[in-house]
Amino acid sequence: MGLEQALKSVKSWVMVLGEFTLFIWQTILVFPKLWKRRDLFLRQCEFIGVTSTGIVVFAAFFLGGVLGYQLYISFHYFGAEAMMGGSVGVSLFRELAPVMASIMVTGRAGAAMAAEIASMRISEQIDALDVMAVDPIEYLVAPRVYSGLIMMPLLSVLFGVVGSIAAALVACGIMGLDPSVYWDQFARFVDAIDMIHCLVKGSVFGLFLALIGCFCGFRAQGGARAVGFATRSTVVATCLTILLSDFILTSFLPFGFSRLKVI
Repeated sequence: MGLEQALKSVKSWVMVLGEFTLFIWQTILVFPKLWKRRDLFLRQCEFIGVTSTGIVVFAAFFLGGVLGYQLYISFHYFGAEAMMGGSVGVSLFRELAPVMASIMVTGRAGAAMAAEIASMRISEQIDALDVMAVDPIEYLVAPRVYSGLIMMPLLSVLFGVVGSIAAALVACGIMGLDPSVYWDQFARFVDAIDMIHCLVKGSVFGLFLALIGCFCGFRAQGGARAVGFATRSTVVATCLTILLSDFILTSFLPFGFSRLKVI
């Protein structure tokens, strides 16, 4: 009985992954028609990017402050406080900024996408679009997906900048580190490779959070309970996908630091 249940679960996951792959392919096919829906695209850019700025700045400020405090204490034990600037910059722009910004936007915009589309599905509004010969993928999904692809890298860079400033305020303003030392090491270690990590990861994470949110909303079935299930599935699946794809991207993206002969 246990084996039968396990096989049934594996079959279910394979079917979901197949549906998701077809969903991605359909979204790619309607890309040439994005200009036709540019008003919806710009509206989603505002929703995902502009209106998420506040929560991203808020999270980045406090995360950067905690990072500045914890790293200063750790480096102080070894007399290496001068390494603060480079460590904060690299850790933020390579990892923490794109990952944390994407998770914050997932909780805000990704869940909202799933809830909105799931509500349209159970109220048969998507079926009405089909009846009116309007492609739901073109009308509902593509503007959200491509706006996520464009806006998340910008939010990731913003997270890194705000976090770096917050860490400097704590390390220099409270803990007593010389600001010139902090920013000199920051400029020495943070280079174009770190920006590539931040932008590429932000783009991939933004693509996934929008795709998963729309996909979970499209698959909603049943009554009002389906909206909650779609929202929950979106947040859980997106967070796990972000962490998995972060590991894969970190393995393949260039490491950098080749120009630093002496540290």
